[in-house]
Amino acid sequence: MLSLGAESLYLSVLLNNIKIKMYRNIVLPIVLYGCETSLTLREEHRLRVFKNRLLREIVGDERDEVRGIEKIT
Repeated sequence: MLSLGAESLYLSVLLNNIKIKMYRNIVLPIVLYGCETSLTLREEHRLRVFKNRLLREIVGDERDEVRGIEKIT
């Protein structure tokens, strides 16, 4: 049996995995459907920024935690 802290961590990881699968299987194909056969460099950059922003929302901005910088909200 999991402790309360381990259980909440497990649920958090599970939810993040589900969100990432939804992103890959639903959101990304819809976004790419709107693109024609070839993308300009600007469009590729914007798609990369969009992808990074969504994944950062799902997982959280862990870069600050690794660096030890406090988040200002």
